[in-house]
Amino acid sequence: MEFKPKSNRRPLINLVSLIDILSIILLFFVVTTTFQREEPAVKIELPKSVRSKPIRSDLPKIIFVTEDKKIFLDNNPVEPDKLGEILKKTISENPDTKIALKASKNAPFEIIIQVMDAVKFAGISNLPTFTAEEDKKP
Repeated sequence: MEFKPKSNRRPLINLVSLIDILSIILLFFVVTTTFQREEPAVKIELPKSVRSKPIRSDLPKIIFVTEDKKIFLDNNPVEPDKLGEILKKTISENPDTKIALKASKNAPFEIIIQVMDAVKFAGISNLPTFTAEEDKKP
């Protein structure tokens, strides 16, 4: 019995299809990271409002109040008694800085009043608040 000698051909890898797949994956990652909105790690359930309007998203400083009595300025946790000083320093460095409040609907009213007192102490006269738009049922 005679065997045919094996050919020593190297396997062929089609690079064109691999490049196509890699470019699609790259495009997917670019698109998904570009449209991500920056939200802090704080999960807050906003109260509903019938007359709420979308607020500009270019507000640089947002005070978050959670239902477990924690206060955050942007992503940084802040003690309630130090919030006024931090806001006053922020406003003195840049008087055009806008401040807004995003409080959970289950946040204790006492903490919200402490935040409002700190805002008044910092000399901020207007404190917009975030609300969620109410679902319109037909």
